Amino acid sequence: MNRNQLQAIRLVVLLIVIVIFVFYRLRPAMKKTAVAPQEINCGAPCGEERWPVKTLTDADAGKVNFSAQPATVDWLVSQRAPSYLPADSRIAPIETQTYAVRARLVGYKLEEDRDFHIVIADLDNSSETMIVEIPSPDCSGVCASPRVNDINTARNEFESAFGMPIERFHHAGGIVRVTGVAFFDFLHHQTGVAPNGIELHPVLGIEVE
Repeated sequence: MNRNQLQAIRLVVLLIVIVIFVFYRLRPAMKKTAVAPQEINCGAPCGEERWPVKTLTDADAGKVNFSAQPATVDWLVSQRAPSYLPADSRIAPIETQTYAVRARLVGYKLEEDRDFHIVIADLDNSSETMIVEIPSPDCSGVCASPRVNDINTARNEFESAFGMPIERFHHAGGIVRVTGVAFFDFLHHQTGVAPNGIELHPVLGIEVE
């Protein structure tokens, strides 16, 4: 091995050492910039299954597009149901999008987790129904949600129009415009549930026509 080859090898080794050194110096800073789920320090425990996703306090909440895309109940219930529902992350592109839906109100009730459970139907096909839910701002997760003010306003609007729901399902009528983030729930015989389990949850706005 001649002198030039030896110097070249030394230079390569030096560069490798520098790269390793820089990487390990920067790694702590890289970890600090990672997005973490929001720490919850308020409210009472209410829900369980996919609760962070329902309240916009999950690891993917920052990926949600809050510019509402018009949709119908028919279109939402036609979307393919996911094969797996993660507890603290979202299924793109459906669960990272906010939708605005004009639909027929079927009825509502108060859930054990304090959600307003509202059933809506497609305007052209009343047999196609889905659930939209407004969680309580008094619950953990909801009170820490970046959209808690919208959730609280939607809840107040609904209560002003229909009164405080009770645990028994109350049939109703009329047309509503609902804005909310799409969410896939587990199927467990919920009243009005869509075949694919899709909901708008949380609801961020509701208007009664």
